[in-house]
Amino acid sequence: MNKKTNVLVVSCLLLMSIMFAGGCSSGGAGSGNKPVSIAVSPLNRSIAAGNTQQFTAIGTYANGTTQDLTTSATWSSSDSSCATTSNSAGSNGKVTGLAPGATTITATYGLISDSTTLTVTSATLTSIAVTPTNPSMAAQTTQQFTATGTYSDNSTQDLTKQVTWSSSDPSITTIDSEGNATALAAGTTTITATQGPVSGTTTLPVSNATLSSITVTPINQSIAAGTTQQFTATGTFSDNTNQDLTAQVTWNSSDTSKASIAASGGLARAVAAGPTTITATLGTTSGTTTLLVSTATLSSIVVTPDNQNIAARTTQQFTATGFYSDSTSQDLTTSVTWNSSTPSIATISNAAGSNGEATGLSVGVTTITATYGSISGSTPLTVKAPASQSIVSIAVTPSNPIISAIPAGTTFQFTATGTFSDNTTQDLTMYVSWKSSNGNASIDAKGKATTAAAGTTTITATSEGIQGSATLTITNAALISIAVTPNNPSVTNWKTQQFTATGTYSDATTQDLTALVSWNSSDRSVASFYNSAGSIGLATALTPGSTTISAASGSITGSSILKVESAN
Repeated sequence: MNKKTNVLVVSCLLLMSIMFAGGCSSGGAGSGNKPVSIAVSPLNRSIAAGNTQQFTAIGTYANGTTQDLTTSATWSSSDSSCATTSNSAGSNGKVTGLAPGATTITATYGLISDSTTLTVTSATLTSIAVTPTNPSMAAQTTQQFTATGTYSDNSTQDLTKQVTWSSSDPSITTIDSEGNATALAAGTTTITATQGPVSGTTTLPVSNATLSSITVTPINQSIAAGTTQQFTATGTFSDNTNQDLTAQVTWNSSDTSKASIAASGGLARAVAAGPTTITATLGTTSGTTTLLVSTATLSSIVVTPDNQNIAARTTQQFTATGFYSDSTSQDLTTSVTWNSSTPSIATISNAAGSNGEATGLSVGVTTITATYGSISGSTPLTVKAPASQSIVSIAVTPSNPIISAIPAGTTFQFTATGTFSDNTTQDLTMYVSWKSSNGNASIDAKGKATTAAAGTTTITATSEGIQGSATLTITNAALISIAVTPNNPSVTNWKTQQFTATGTYSDATTQDLTALVSWNSSDRSVASFYNSAGSIGLATALTPGSTTISAASGSITGSSILKVESAN
């Protein structure tokens, strides 16, 4: 390299360092590095004119870490007559559709940029569905409502933050601009969501019921130091109704040297070995559970799914599962540091809410790695040309489930699997638009259905104009018993035993409740549970002895005896 070239290189590096100085000096995942690529999501969206779409820009740095650059990037639209972009504080990356057509939405950060296509349709809003339908609340509690718009081309869109919310009687219930209602006094009010001339409503009765008890789940959990555990608080009221109070209660840990928990939200973080009591309090009512922080050390990390193939401009959610020295396992997806060996082929997010989500950028193979401390796990990810994958069908599973509406608010998880033109498949559960055909059940953006009343509803998943559906039947039957199987099994220590919970209802129907019940071991020194995704109902045998394995749903419990024998 000659002297003239050296001077040019130094000048360019100096210019780039000046340009990026403001963007990388604030700490975070990319602090001290320059982003080598930027990824815009979601990809290839379609909205109706007059609606908005929030885009996100994730930067990947030379050291493989990522950082959310949505508020730092400069957003632009190739056709401002079709859609405009916002660079204003508080709405960075929000795009407003103006007229039918297609435009390219670009996020630029320094010398790097990324784009996606936004299609604005001429479809008109024909109806708004407000969910949950006809819920019941107790005074002094809150309820999140969702507004889903259906358009003339049969597409749907979440309008929760775009509609105007109102309560017909604010003395009974108030509702804010994002659909969060607060019950004040007993009575009945109508909740309305309005956009232009179109409105949707639901009736909201507020009872005089008082809070009787709070149940904190999962019960008697065991996790390793340095990891986290999400707790849920469910309130039971004097009229026998139940309500999720996780966001309303005040959370507390009896020994913060063992585990801390934020006052709101229910997320606990293990600090050091030992037990602590986790408490959820609302007014004068409290519920508790024990959290045991174990001395177990992390032995390995497994990244799933393994050897995945995706198309460029599509995404793939990865999960990191940690396996510990006491043979327990834990979901570490939000705790690990994610890395892609070749960020130009695919990036992977460490941003809150999208941890472990990889985005394919160009054709090739990269290694996706999850690291926690000195322990890592990895899997290859192959990115193919976009043309090789277009969705040809979507399968919604389970296809025809039957569940009980008692207690009201029972939840059920659906999955959407896409089949592409090259015969590959991909889990699209987090990326499709979910819809319930009526108010017998509502369904959220992640495919979780919540029952409201007995009847039948069609659950539909839509992406790129392709739909898949399943029929959900909801009965009024009450749960009368739970059978835990296998009955009285025997295993050697350091082995695992999968249990299943089957519920029998008052109409003589049965249902697999394995993923819905709370699992517990009466002697956790003999066997323990970690109720993470993929290991629900899986008991780990620790030391010789006997323990009672129980599965509980509300006041109904079933059990089995597990005998642990010495492996020697």
